[in-house]
Amino acid sequence: MSYKYKVLPHPADIKLEITASCKEDIFKGALEGMAYIIQPNASRKSVLKKEQIEIHSLDINALLVDFLSEVLAKSDIYNCIFDKVKIEKLTDNSIKGRLEGKNVERFSKEIKAVTYHQLNINQDKNGDWKAIILFDI
Repeated sequence: MSYKYKVLPHPADIKLEITASCKEDIFKGALEGMAYIIQPNASRKSVLKKEQIEIHSLDINALLVDFLSEVLAKSDIYNCIFDKVKIEKLTDNSIKGRLEGKNVERFSKEIKAVTYHQLNINQDKNGDWKAIILFDI
């Protein structure tokens, strides 16, 4: 695993910081972090769920928000938590891949929206990636 995430303090919402060695891992870390935030209670009969995802956006920042928003919608529709993605293709404007997750009985925390507020994805001079994203709860 070449990424990590941590939940940062915020007065009203939830802020997530992801650091990664590559752009793909920013998306994987953000997805896993979002799954951690909603803290699902796994169903007694968890079934592996796979869903295809393909998103096109204006830029890398919008792509991350659109990706997480689509995953959040799929989580609600299918009543499952998607915490892994196998990325088939990633550019600054699009992502295509396969989500993996398990069904849940309920979510412990509700995310109302993935926001653009304070959103920042950048690469430092050493080549490491960092993203900060805010979730409206």
